[in-house]
Amino acid sequence: MEKVGVLVVSKCLSAPAMVDALLRSESYEPDIFVVERKANPFNLSRATEHWLVPDLDVATVSKIAERLRGRASFALTDTEDFVIAGGRDQLERRSGIPLIGVTKKYAVERSKAEQRLLFDRIFPGANPRYRIFDPRDHPDRDSALADFRRTTGEMGMAAVKPDAPARGAGVGVWGSDFRGERGAEEFFLNLLAKGKVVVEEKLDGEESSFHAFSDGKHFVPAPLCRDYKRSFDGDRGPLTGGMGSYRVAADWLPFIRKQDWESLCSAEEAAFRKWRGRGSDPGLKGIVLYDAIMHTGDGFRVLERNSRGGNTEVVNLLATLADDFVDVCFRILEGTLRGIRFSRRPSVVTCVVPESYGSGGAPSAPSRIDFGRALEPGGSEKGPKLYPMDIELRDGSCWLGSSRAAAVVGSGASLDEARSSSQAGCRTLNGRVRWRNDIASPSSVRRSRTHLDRLRRAAA
Repeated sequence: MEKVGVLVVSKCLSAPAMVDALLRSESYEPDIFVVERKANPFNLSRATEHWLVPDLDVATVSKIAERLRGRASFALTDTEDFVIAGGRDQLERRSGIPLIGVTKKYAVERSKAEQRLLFDRIFPGANPRYRIFDPRDHPDRDSALADFRRTTGEMGMAAVKPDAPARGAGVGVWGSDFRGERGAEEFFLNLLAKGKVVVEEKLDGEESSFHAFSDGKHFVPAPLCRDYKRSFDGDRGPLTGGMGSYRVAADWLPFIRKQDWESLCSAEEAAFRKWRGRGSDPGLKGIVLYDAIMHTGDGFRVLERNSRGGNTEVVNLLATLADDFVDVCFRILEGTLRGIRFSRRPSVVTCVVPESYGSGGAPSAPSRIDFGRALEPGGSEKGPKLYPMDIELRDGSCWLGSSRAAAVVGSGASLDEARSSSQAGCRTLNGRVRWRNDIASPSSVRRSRTHLDRLRRAAA
């Protein structure tokens, strides 16, 4: 097999799933060079060379990449922070190694306000009603509150979002994160004290995650995934970075009609072409958009856009990739990406988290977690796949961080079988951890379908 070197810049999110997908190649023999913020046991055991850069400083990572000139054919990353900071721009300039991800220009997750203005230009039908608040326009608390009250009076219930990335945790939604005017106003003022705030109408519907790959010219949608953002079963608790997700055998989801999926893909591609401009744009390579979609009774809206994969959803996509991932990466670089094949087996990702995660309380004291043999090469080939996330290998033991500890992927002939496999994998872990039990549950899927059907009938 042909040897190929790949540099992976890892924040310990979806990087283990990337590494695993690369190593499943049947045509290439990858050498994996990993630069990451802490010693992830999965990545460390599979890396040809490994470096620790706790803050993933762009200049430091780029300097390491210079040493790999001629040895690494391309680079990947799982962190938006690196992309927003111009990681691709500087890494390519200093090392000559192409990074499969967007340039800083297209890192739209840096500003929710800029996203809304972008959609006004390229995708106006996808925008919910919104208003951008700038603290420079409000010299005092009273004027800001008066303007906020006028806005929510026109919109009704609202979602209040910080302009800068907050990994979901900084967003407040009426009826979930605050229930009265006073709570909404306090939440808004707290955000406005730190910078711009986007206030959007609260939409009633069902969410999905839309991903698209590109080589700078071609637009290739991936199967829809359903993400579970709140901390506890029944969608209770604070918003998190994602507690799990699922995809089914079809490209769409059980509560989405085929015609809605086709309409969504068509609209997303048309908007992408306006964004890209004529011909091809080399700044748009890799997963160029991950849109959080709200499906309502009268169509869809885009809640937010990111220019990298969703942390749980991309694990689903990589785990069910039918094409050789190394070959997909080369096609992106060569400009020949006209399609990507995915398995027709449903998959479910359940995130195992520290007991205190998403509870609103103080983080748990540092403690160990035991993965058994699941992290050894080939250790989970026949069952669910376990990908450590915010885990640090220290003194021969795996230690929990403060965020998601692991993504556990189950697949099967049916969604129920995939869910059972994922849940079984969670139960093999020994530590002070928990997980949601209702990811892809029959009652959850049924509730989404019933809810959206009711909204469609009301709209009709």
